[in-house]
Amino acid sequence: MNSPIQGDDGGVTSAKMQSIGVIGGGTAGYFAALALKKAFPQVRVCVIESSTVPIIGVGEATTTLMPPFLHAQLGIDPVELFAEVEPTWKLGIRFDWGPQEGEFFPYPFGPTWPIEAHTHDQHIRDQSFTAMLMAQDRAPILQHPNGAHQSLLPWLKFAYHLDNKLFVGFLAKLIRRAGIEQIDAVIQGARRSPSGASVEALKLEDGRELRFDLYVDASGFRSLIMGETLKSPFIDYKSSLFCDTALVAEMPNGGLPRPYTQAETMEAGWCWRIPVRLEDHRGYVFSSQFLSVDQAEAELRAKNPHMGTPWLVRFRSGRHREFWQGNVVALGNAYGFVEPLESTALHMVIVELAYLIGGLSADGDLEGHQAHANQHVGGHWDYLRWFLALHYKFNQRLESPFWQTCRREVDVSGLQGFLDDFAARGPWRERQGLAYAHSDPAFSYEGLMLLLLGQKVASPVPAVAVGREAWQALTRARRDLAGLAMPQAEALALLQRSPAMLRQLMTEPGSWVSSGEELLQVRPELGQSVHPKARPTLPSGPFADLLTGRRGRPQG
Repeated sequence: MNSPIQGDDGGVTSAKMQSIGVIGGGTAGYFAALALKKAFPQVRVCVIESSTVPIIGVGEATTTLMPPFLHAQLGIDPVELFAEVEPTWKLGIRFDWGPQEGEFFPYPFGPTWPIEAHTHDQHIRDQSFTAMLMAQDRAPILQHPNGAHQSLLPWLKFAYHLDNKLFVGFLAKLIRRAGIEQIDAVIQGARRSPSGASVEALKLEDGRELRFDLYVDASGFRSLIMGETLKSPFIDYKSSLFCDTALVAEMPNGGLPRPYTQAETMEAGWCWRIPVRLEDHRGYVFSSQFLSVDQAEAELRAKNPHMGTPWLVRFRSGRHREFWQGNVVALGNAYGFVEPLESTALHMVIVELAYLIGGLSADGDLEGHQAHANQHVGGHWDYLRWFLALHYKFNQRLESPFWQTCRREVDVSGLQGFLDDFAARGPWRERQGLAYAHSDPAFSYEGLMLLLLGQKVASPVPAVAVGREAWQALTRARRDLAGLAMPQAEALALLQRSPAMLRQLMTEPGSWVSSGEELLQVRPELGQSVHPKARPTLPSGPFADLLTGRRGRPQG
């Protein structure tokens, strides 16, 4: 393995990597340490964090990258995860968004058919079996009339809702189990190399210095190494994303967690709902130019009268110019941040780790691999900027000053070509392909179509490959199957008594979690961006025609 190590000037040379220092614990830092130790077991990995820094107890909403990352890449036992962290299933996002009060549209995981749903139903709420489960607050566990239970988890894509405190505590346990060193210390700063392009050592508050071959900056918004030490310029997304503040609180849910993340339109932004076992985590993301903190709290409490005492988080959306400079890599919030409108935070940590591990593993020109990672990670974040901006450009629900300004001024120029095609041609099939398509497995073609059709953006009526009667028959069959699904709370309780259903995620032939279709890899020597390790295959599990629409799938 050709890997970065410090030369005499603190720069990068080609040599055997012996040590990695991860700056900061929490989810991003622990993910980095566990993934790097798994990929390079002979390397010393050390996490430097301070016990004086509290864990922010915000619920984590994830994407479908998370189960394969945890269970297939890191090797975490699903039964152990459910016993210690008590995650709930997330089947997608419900957007209380769009033209009229009371309307909503789902953004379900897995295969979707929004064009047929939009054309035949005039809405996209029945676009897939997963969308129907979301609408009924049901989980992918069936209870048949004879009382038998059947899990669809190996064949139906899902993500997790995670209680951050429980999850970070669980990851810390795995860190110790993996033999990863932990140092409890406050990092005062870092000493740069004479060239200024790399870091020679970390300076601790107690006067000590720590040296590593590679430094992974997971220090959060502070960006201690990439931002403060190496002075990587920050690229601001404020012309596209106006929100800069979040007011966060918890409220009881009566032990009835919903199987989706909710995004609700508010006067000067939006509010998330992330359900865990016994409570919902609520967060009002708003623009401080349009609303004061007191006004935001009053609006949030009016809609959530049982919420606890809120706390404030201020942020800026954007990214640093460099993801990987010299012997420093910036991960998670230390590199970039966009508001969690599509649960992108941990999603992007997994993507970034794929580029880092791919670059470290590849033979050849390391500096070229670094340039490749900088180009593609930066481009990935820029794509998310434009993707999130579409949520603001076309939401017609409220006529508040904030939303009027969004519709008038939000910069969506990075996707303007796509929008022009949509306005001229209407929706098209993914297989027809256009230059806008991005390698992101969660937010590419279907995400763009769902946003525009869900918000009822005007376009020509598309041709459909499935006639109305066939579509209605498929919808009825899916709805009947959804009627067998258990409510989320009951299904979670069942799995505590039947852990074999969880083990199916890794043992069932064709399981999407273990098959590799959402396990990420990067081959920088081939010029490739992030992509799955295995090509998706047609599911062969139970009810494949209803879960995927295989028999009635439109052909573009």
